[in-house]
Amino acid sequence: MNLAALFQKCKKHFVFQQGLFWLISIILFTVVLFYTRGDFNFYDINLRLAANILITIGFLAISVYINLLWLIPAFFNKRKFLLFVLLEIANIFLFILLNYYVTFFFEGGRHSSRLVTEFIAEFILVLIFLIVSTLLKFMRDSIALQDVELRMKEVEKQKVEAELRALKSQVNPHFFFNTLNSLYSLSLDKSEKAPEMILKLSDLMRYVIYESTDDLVTVGKQVEFLQSYVYLERLRSDDSLDFHFEIKGENLQLKIAPLLFLAFIENAFKHVAKEKSDKPYIKIVFDLEHEDRVIFSIENRADPFRQKNPEGGFGLWNVKKRLELLYPGRHELNISETATSYRVVLNILV
Repeated sequence: MNLAALFQKCKKHFVFQQGLFWLISIILFTVVLFYTRGDFNFYDINLRLAANILITIGFLAISVYINLLWLIPAFFNKRKFLLFVLLEIANIFLFILLNYYVTFFFEGGRHSSRLVTEFIAEFILVLIFLIVSTLLKFMRDSIALQDVELRMKEVEKQKVEAELRALKSQVNPHFFFNTLNSLYSLSLDKSEKAPEMILKLSDLMRYVIYESTDDLVTVGKQVEFLQSYVYLERLRSDDSLDFHFEIKGENLQLKIAPLLFLAFIENAFKHVAKEKSDKPYIKIVFDLEHEDRVIFSIENRADPFRQKNPEGGFGLWNVKKRLELLYPGRHELNISETATSYRVVLNILV
């Protein structure tokens, strides 16, 4: 549906609503007139009286549309409340004045003996119409605004989901590229560890291809995956590396998005000190003692000759972006770096 067709549809819908409102108003106005005037009878309705009723409704419509199309947008919505009230009172008196002269004309130039009573009745009448029409407008605007917000949220949700899929799809090639590089190095050295590494890599591929496609994965499965990845990295590491992997608590059933911790572990093995004299170490801790959060920390002895990148590499950028999309306001990532160490603490509220 193009914009022109949509506009026409909304316009027809608006005209139908307004027509129905004023038709009901005419009926109610006539019924109220019948019950409030004891000497009134439906058989007394003639062409002149019908015209008088329709003109009164017409003046009411003028007051209502002055309020809806001018006073509310120009003054109420702009918080000019005092000026809005003053002009609204002037709008009501305009109706009373116009209706007085028309009634005077239709009653043959005779002044009514109940002038004060009719003034009060007409004031209340137009006030009721203004209040009801204003409330209906606010209700319609509120519904329309909610509909727009729902549409915007749905569009935003689809956008976020598409971005997450793209980010996750980038993780897999990056992971396999790094692992295959390690395997290639071992094969060049004709290492006996190569067959074992290939077998372990197949297990990791199974997890990445099948299980990590879910939106949420238990921490237990993710820990198993990371332990397998660590095993591969340690196959090609020097024996001088002091490695520590600790799990605190037993809440392994907690679910979080997959592959969030991999980049930090990759970076630790990549940038850990290589010389034995530097006392290289990597310490990984999963704190699962809380039922509503996962706290992950990793620290490594930094290679003093590494090239520092303030923004981090691709893997770090990717995981930061995923955290922003998946856990907005529900995660805290702290990265601290010194000349000799690099530490990451990630706190995720699940």
